[in-house]
Amino acid sequence: MTKILTTLSFCTCILFSACSSIDSKDVATPLPSTDKKEIPEGLKDLSEAEKRGMRLIKRRQDEKNNTAQVKEKNLSSVYKYLTTSDEYPIFTALMRKSAISKHIHSHNVTVLAPVDKAFDIFPEYKYLLRPENEELLNAFISYHVVDIAYEYKEFADNTHLTVHAGERFALTNRDGIHFNGAHVRSGSINTNLGSIIGMDDLIYYPKFSK
Repeated sequence: MTKILTTLSFCTCILFSACSSIDSKDVATPLPSTDKKEIPEGLKDLSEAEKRGMRLIKRRQDEKNNTAQVKEKNLSSVYKYLTTSDEYPIFTALMRKSAISKHIHSHNVTVLAPVDKAFDIFPEYKYLLRPENEELLNAFISYHVVDIAYEYKEFADNTHLTVHAGERFALTNRDGIHFNGAHVRSGSINTNLGSIIGMDDLIYYPKFSK
């Protein structure tokens, strides 16, 4: 009898150990926390260079937001905006050296500002900064100023406009807006004193004496 009880007791221990082992295996492995933000599919395969580019864009956007107050000051006038921004560097450098800068600074005008690319076919623009070419410089800037402040839509609604130099040119809208054959960019920068409209081409090409 004692032998039978001992055998039964031994079997019970074996069964208990087996059940404990099975129970431990049935316990599910904890899933990773879902609190961690999932990376969007489109950003998973970015190269290091692309990631740096994204960070640069974000940093520039932050800088743009942080300089909002400065931009408000820039919008006090056309002259102020041009001389404190980097949107039209070549034209602005020429404007600052011209006598017409005083007129732009104090009057409600529309400045037709060519982008840097527009000067590619006129590399001689650098000679306008020479003292002996002061009159040509003034003329060049005068052809890019209209003595009425226009927002873009108002400007584009005209058929002819007279520039500060006194010349009157046609404004056409075939294949885009063109003024004296120069392509006008869409939109305008409207300041408290005047406006700026971008140009893809120069309106006037000075002729240097040989």
